[in-house]
Amino acid sequence: MNRKSNHFVYLSLAFFLFCVNSFSFAQKNKEASDYETSCLEVTGKFDESMKSLEGKYSVKLMRDNKVVEEQNLKVNKGFKFVLKRDVQYTIKIEKEGYIPRLLSVYTKIPEKSDLNELFKFHFETNLIDQAFYYRFDDDDIDFPIALVSYAKKCDCFEYNKKYTQELMSRLINKLMVGGY
Repeated sequence: MNRKSNHFVYLSLAFFLFCVNSFSFAQKNKEASDYETSCLEVTGKFDESMKSLEGKYSVKLMRDNKVVEEQNLKVNKGFKFVLKRDVQYTIKIEKEGYIPRLLSVYTKIPEKSDLNELFKFHFETNLIDQAFYYRFDDDDIDFPIALVSYAKKCDCFEYNKKYTQELMSRLINKLMVGGY
């Protein structure tokens, strides 16, 4: 091969490698940014019925049954998590001597959603003393107290009111009437 054709081969090879690297880099960035885009800020705290509570509690953000973030807080402090889009999360609130509280959050949003600003969802909750555990069906205790997801009609995140109402009714009924 002459010098001119060697130069052409090297330039062609370099251009080819540049194009392949640029394409794979752009694909990785696009997929990562789509998947990793934050879309929802969830905040929460204990409601007024828990104002005499003292000490600390923990809040765990879970994904695929693995803790991805944990906060240990004084009971008078609220928590905040920023969630990625298109992911199923569980938020678990725990305090020694109390039955843990679960909240399910699904962050699937429409493809064309404007994410210049995060969606926000705030809730207040309480905990039930561990001494009452035996009064409840395991399903009622082990399942989330609320199912939170995107609602197209309000372009916001809200909880499934019917699900929460039915679960709360069963819990209250078990407390009033007794277990078993």
